[in-house]
Amino acid sequence: MRFEGHGVVWDPKTNKALCRFENGFIETSDKRIIDGLKKAGYEGVKSTGTAAKDSKEEVADEEVTKANES
Repeated sequence: MRFEGHGVVWDPKTNKALCRFENGFIETSDKRIIDGLKKAGYEGVKSTGTAAKDSKEEVADEEVTKANES
């Protein structure tokens, strides 16, 4: 799953970093990270497993951006 964000997301249960966003996103299949990011309010999109975005992800990103600008 692919999430957009910046910096580090902290896991209060383990008192350690859950993940770090690289170049404005993180792409992971780790269920613990996915659940932690969703609980922190991040919305993810399904990914192809590569760092390159496919057309569905680009459309989803545009929709999120438009919604945030409203």
